Amino acid sequence: MNELKPYVIEIIENAIDVYKRTGISTSKNELAKTLVVLHPDVFKNVEAARGAVRNALHCNGTIKYSGTEQLIRDYALMQMPVVELENIEPYVIPSIYKNALLIADVHSLFYSPIARDLAYDYGIKRGCDCVIIDGDYMDFYGLSRFDKTPTTLERFYNEREWGIDNLQLLQKLFSKVFLKSGNHDLRRQLYFAKMGLQVDDFKELANYEDYLFFNGSTVDFIEDYRIIHYGKLNIIHGHEMSRGGGVHVAHNRLISAFDNICSAHSHRVQSDTKKTINGEVYGSWSLGCMCNLNARYSPMNEWLNGFAVCQKEDNGFFEFENKKIIGNKIFSA
Repeated sequence: MNELKPYVIEIIENAIDVYKRTGISTSKNELAKTLVVLHPDVFKNVEAARGAVRNALHCNGTIKYSGTEQLIRDYALMQMPVVELENIEPYVIPSIYKNALLIADVHSLFYSPIARDLAYDYGIKRGCDCVIIDGDYMDFYGLSRFDKTPTTLERFYNEREWGIDNLQLLQKLFSKVFLKSGNHDLRRQLYFAKMGLQVDDFKELANYEDYLFFNGSTVDFIEDYRIIHYGKLNIIHGHEMSRGGGVHVAHNRLISAFDNICSAHSHRVQSDTKKTINGEVYGSWSLGCMCNLNARYSPMNEWLNGFAVCQKEDNGFFEFENKKIIGNKIFSA
């Protein structure tokens, strides 16, 4: 390996110092690209610059660490870790909202008019001040992996219009709407994200919030992987939890969460409670769906329509009413 001239080493060390001071890390290859741009008279190409960087850093494995300063110096030229989920902090429903209507699994144009009318009317009569949509508000049928029929597919061309119209109605009825993404909501986002890797113009189209935007919207959109905190109640859609399906949905998710939890996704109306060795009681509630119960991909199922109302006290404790719909009547779960 050729010995570097002092001024070349100085250029490289100065570049490394910039990364050390800012706390931003990079790779040797990226640093080499930067050096070629900033000092084309010194480095004729990226490979030459990369070789000079490796030479300056003694990357032949023969130099031992001299202490913390060298570690910081070396870390500055290592790529940052990949972080897929930028914000995993829970989404906290503002404390001013104390009486929530919870619905889930609407699946856009697969919605049940009877379930819609009964749930909305019940929420109005109970004086709900907000509605929490716990995932799978939209369906994106055309992007489903299941078999599709031409007639149904044609109806879904106007899915976006329905989605916006219904959000406007919910905002009118309950003032505030919180919309959490579910696995069906992700179909479109993942599809356009994949397309965005190939066509730059598609990158902006993947944004769910922009897709369902309307003038005067105050809807809060919540990522699928974030837990919603409503007082002492944790709200998830259900697909996020690797354990928690099966026959006894509410029981399994309570065991997985070790805390109060409301979930959906399974289209089943269930509840379960457990008492700890110290006498603390925790509950789990599985919401019924708001969609039609006769799905082509699953014509024989155990689904039930349903919704819930949750009244929250100032201290975070709450009263949860899980409701199921049979025929055109509402029953306590």
